[in-house]
Amino acid sequence: MGRLIRSGHGIPQKRKMNGARPASPDAKDALLARLELQETRSQLQIEHLRRLHADIKSANELLEATYQHCPVGYITLDARGLITEWNSAAAELLEAKKRPLLEAPFTFFAVRDDMEKALDHLSRCKRAEDGQIVSEFRLKRSNGDVPVQIVSVPFQQGSQRFFQTALIDLTERKKSERALEETKRFSDAIIQTMHEPLLVVDANLKILQMNEAFTKLFGVTPQLIRNMPLESVLNLWWSGNQLKQRLEDVLLKNVPLSNFEFEVQPRNQGRRIFLFNARHIPQKQNSPQALLIALEDITARKEAEEKLGQYNLQLQQLNDGLEKRVEERTKELSASNKQLEGFCYSIAHDLRAPLRSMAGFSTVLLDDFGSKLGARGCSYLEKIVAAGQQMDVLIHDLLEYGRFTTVDFQKDSVDAEEVLNQVIHNLQPQISERHARIERKGKLPKISGHKVVLEAAFSNLLTNAIKFVPPDTRPKVTIWPEEQEKQIRIWIGDNGIGIEPRYHQKIFEVFQRLHPQESYPGTGIGLAIVHRAMQRIGGDVGVESEPGKGSKFWLGVQPAP
Repeated sequence: MGRLIRSGHGIPQKRKMNGARPASPDAKDALLARLELQETRSQLQIEHLRRLHADIKSANELLEATYQHCPVGYITLDARGLITEWNSAAAELLEAKKRPLLEAPFTFFAVRDDMEKALDHLSRCKRAEDGQIVSEFRLKRSNGDVPVQIVSVPFQQGSQRFFQTALIDLTERKKSERALEETKRFSDAIIQTMHEPLLVVDANLKILQMNEAFTKLFGVTPQLIRNMPLESVLNLWWSGNQLKQRLEDVLLKNVPLSNFEFEVQPRNQGRRIFLFNARHIPQKQNSPQALLIALEDITARKEAEEKLGQYNLQLQQLNDGLEKRVEERTKELSASNKQLEGFCYSIAHDLRAPLRSMAGFSTVLLDDFGSKLGARGCSYLEKIVAAGQQMDVLIHDLLEYGRFTTVDFQKDSVDAEEVLNQVIHNLQPQISERHARIERKGKLPKISGHKVVLEAAFSNLLTNAIKFVPPDTRPKVTIWPEEQEKQIRIWIGDNGIGIEPRYHQKIFEVFQRLHPQESYPGTGIGLAIVHRAMQRIGGDVGVESEPGKGSKFWLGVQPAP
């Protein structure tokens, strides 16, 4: 009985021993080596197949997981339109928990009004060889209808035909479309209610849309001018190249057009002048370009400006004539003022000479013949002398007032401190006679004015401050500067009798006296001189005072440049 051995193909066989020579050891070893190599190769192939099987299983599991967790609902329909398979999103969309899906007719889920759309979709699927079959209709749900897009792709499995179908929920898209439609209606309503003519044109400047103001202005209907070239409506055949070029720049270069003034000749409208404003309307990619144009009719305004220009020209001519006449009259008036000034000085000289003679002879009579005239005669003569002196002062003050009214004072830089020192020096006899005390707080600055004007103002104000004090009161005068935002104020305060507020403006008028001549002698012109003098250099004067509390006069002047 022979023993079993392994053949080169791994099949045990019974070898005959009769008459055969035993195999050599080397042949046995070679045979065993070949057998072991073949076994190793087989094991490697088995391991490779096992890994492929695991990869295929993992891929199937991943595909299944992707299919099940895909946000888009997927179902598989057979040739009869029955559901054979679905994923989680489809199960939620079709409410699988409330009704079975397996072998349910797909048309069962369509709303009644869209049933024909669902049947038409299935019919097109049966006729289609390949490619996509797309439809839109609504599916029934317990909480309302759901708009969906149905995309079916046919495929063959064995001898049976199926349709892989995607159910795309269009709820958000429909909401966006409704919102867009509402926005469009809202914007259209705004455009239609605007008073300015508006229109939308395409890249060829053909009218796409317009508002009611545009149709009313040009006397046309939307149906008539829609798709009509803009140049035809505005009659730009011979004059519109410049406007068309600017509008094309807005389209091609996206350069806004703002307040472009242009004259047109619309049919049956005559000459019209518009301000054109245009902006490029943003569009989706590959969408036709469009341009929004706003027109403002300024014809009436331009005609008014033209008439105004004519009136201004006429007015300018009248002004030129008037200025010439004023210049001539000014020269005449200036000459007349000079003659009047000379006449006044002549009269003043002629008046003052007899007054001085009368006062002088009256004084001689008192000195030489006073004892013979008696007390009454001497009293009469003293009154004559006093009246003559008062008249002389009055004439002097009137001449001074007239000088500040007629003489032209050229403004210059004036050292106010220096002028004040000179005035105080000139008034020293009066100051000493009244035992007045002059107190100065701070140095006065340089101002823009005239020395003579400032001397007159200081002299009159200081004289009044020393004079208008209660009896048995030593006059005290305080002088200080104050810098304000636009001017410098020079204050002159006193401890005098004061002035009621109701007279604060009246005292700067000519011949305004608040007290009798016997109590406080004077002419009533001093403050009027101060007021007129300050006006001539662009300044002003004022007072702060109450009865019994003294007065504070101020001079408002400009600082020196």
